[in-house]
Amino acid sequence: MIAEEKNSRKKPFGSLATRTVGSIYKDISKGGASGLELKFDSLLKGVPGVKNRQKIQGKWMDVVEIPAEDGYDIVTTLDADIQDISERALRNKLIDIDAESGCAVIMEVKTGEIKGIVNLDRIRKGVYAEGNPNVFSYMNEPGSTFKAVTVLAALEDGAIQPTDSFHVGTGLYTHNRRVVRDHYWTRGEDRGYLTVKEGIEVSSNIVMTKIALKAYENNPEKFTQRIEKMGLTKSLQWDVPLRGIEGTSQIRHPDDKANPWSKTTLAWMSFGYESQVPPIYLLMFYNALANKGKMLKPFIAKEFYKDGKLIKKIDAEVVNPSVASQESIDILHDMLLGVIERGTAKVVKSDYFPIAGKTGTAQIASGGGYSGHFVSFCGYFPADDPKYTCFVGIRKPKGIPSGGGMAGMVFKNIAEQTYVRNTRLEAKDCRIDSTLTKLPTIKNGLWDKNQMVLKELGYAPKAPEKNVDWVQIKNDSTDYHPETLTLVDNLVPNVYGMGVRDALYLLEKSGLRVNITGSGKVYSQSFGAGKKIVKGTTISLVLR
Repeated sequence: MIAEEKNSRKKPFGSLATRTVGSIYKDISKGGASGLELKFDSLLKGVPGVKNRQKIQGKWMDVVEIPAEDGYDIVTTLDADIQDISERALRNKLIDIDAESGCAVIMEVKTGEIKGIVNLDRIRKGVYAEGNPNVFSYMNEPGSTFKAVTVLAALEDGAIQPTDSFHVGTGLYTHNRRVVRDHYWTRGEDRGYLTVKEGIEVSSNIVMTKIALKAYENNPEKFTQRIEKMGLTKSLQWDVPLRGIEGTSQIRHPDDKANPWSKTTLAWMSFGYESQVPPIYLLMFYNALANKGKMLKPFIAKEFYKDGKLIKKIDAEVVNPSVASQESIDILHDMLLGVIERGTAKVVKSDYFPIAGKTGTAQIASGGGYSGHFVSFCGYFPADDPKYTCFVGIRKPKGIPSGGGMAGMVFKNIAEQTYVRNTRLEAKDCRIDSTLTKLPTIKNGLWDKNQMVLKELGYAPKAPEKNVDWVQIKNDSTDYHPETLTLVDNLVPNVYGMGVRDALYLLEKSGLRVNITGSGKVYSQSFGAGKKIVKGTTISLVLR
């Protein structure tokens, strides 16, 4: 027999976060191939030992010269329940709209810990599996989720107030011979003027264009500098390894010679085009809004152990201690609440807690034109005391693309299930259910014994109307009500609701044999109460 050794990494949670956890090569000497396995390969694989084969007393034996060293154990930030919630919510929606791919990521606001991360690509119709690390690497124009960046920049630079209004008319505006369209332009509806707040709520491209032109037309570099100052272009190393420019925002600059600035670049940047921002950066930005301006780098690897001892604990890296003033953030926060209450994401509104966020619908550049859409939603919840920030993105869905109706509904599903999972009621908030019996159930049987039990429990029930030995006890939500159990010679007694001891005593005293199954109290008896007794007959009792 020739034995061939094969090594594999076993994943106890199956396919959950399988792309993030990563994989190893079949040849284990090559180490990790992707994900955390690749990023921390040198720590995970340990150090090989050395042994020799020696013949000792006529037998060949292994002699260890240098012992092998175990690798590190890595604890991640992922929560298996939230991961499962996120994966099911996204997969179900992708199947429903037959999308090409999708991603979702949810992180804790205060800690930067990623609690769930999903990257699903379509294998064939109705079948999706983890493939590319889209949360980190998908480079596309973000669309309307970027409008929050534009508004925050203009607020911070003092160029606008939330009540400033801009003329949008029927949803068509020509800037340098290029037409800016709002989503309602085909209806021919004249909306006149919209405030900045209303522009965010209804996701008006025209309002964003006019904000950007008012604030930065004479100095577009000030706009890109403000974006950089926020931290949206900072190059960061992620726990999931990437290649090339993937994973870093590509923001246009007026002095960029490789990609020249045009007369319409500023306008199109204002509503999420002419730039590429991966989902993880948008998540990071919205989390900063929820975290009072403090921008944290999302991370997955949390703790490193060696031989059971904690060697290193990771805390979130602070990318920017303050992306903007609290006043500007509060104004934008109020606008993002309006998106859910009155705007493009009304379907995302929850009955259980407030949500703040923004929809996005962007065309996908392809071969010098556009083909398909990337719909997204990014926000945080509960908006009055944010605990989690979540981004959902879906690529090339079938049907009419909708950031709210598609990505937003996945967000809502994830948010509500996560919120309910972590909800804990205080005792004072738990109302008494008047339909429930509050008193413990007492078995029928000897009244003296029942009185003894009730006395130990602290109850003092009323005695039966006359002095009796055997009783049936009924109870409601307030008290016990013992009733006399009538016993007639030569008739089968009613032992329903009694314990074994009392039931056996009465039945055997009556001349019956007893067969018992189950435990608890008598649930049924094979001979009905009041039937004439034939001595020596066997009666069967079922206890529950």
